[in-house]
Amino acid sequence: MSVEIRTVAICAGLAIAVAGTLATPAVFPQAFANEPQHQLVRTAEEIFPPPFDPRKLRKYDVVFDDSVSTKVLRTQVVSKISFGHRSAVTIVTTASGTYSSDALTSPNVRYPGIDVTPKYDTTNFAFSSFTTPFGTGTSSTITAGSFTYYTYSFARAKRH
Repeated sequence: MSVEIRTVAICAGLAIAVAGTLATPAVFPQAFANEPQHQLVRTAEEIFPPPFDPRKLRKYDVVFDDSVSTKVLRTQVVSKISFGHRSAVTIVTTASGTYSSDALTSPNVRYPGIDVTPKYDTTNFAFSSFTTPFGTGTSSTITAGSFTYYTYSFARAKRH
């Protein structure tokens, strides 16, 4: 193969590669042009969910006075960043005022006509034991908040 034919073949190959690169978005418009970047970020957030926050297990007694309207006129969800973590906060407007889901259970914010008291965990303990000709079984149950721990053991009777 002569030098001129090699040069023409190399130039033709480069031209085809460049033309293919420029024509690819026209051939696959859905794959390249219309895919927004935030879709990729949202997919990554679905794959790697945030870690579980045990503080969400708290329970509260919320009592509304007669002066507080519970008919919602407007609802808005905003994103709040605190201590490096992002969370969604719902802001509700009623005839009697504007209320935030973040501030409703906060000990530092008080809304007139709304009494919020935390429910404290009650711990319950139960123990039982029974004996049969085959052995002795014991079980214990501890309930703290929304978690229940159960243990059971059985000791065989000695053979004579």
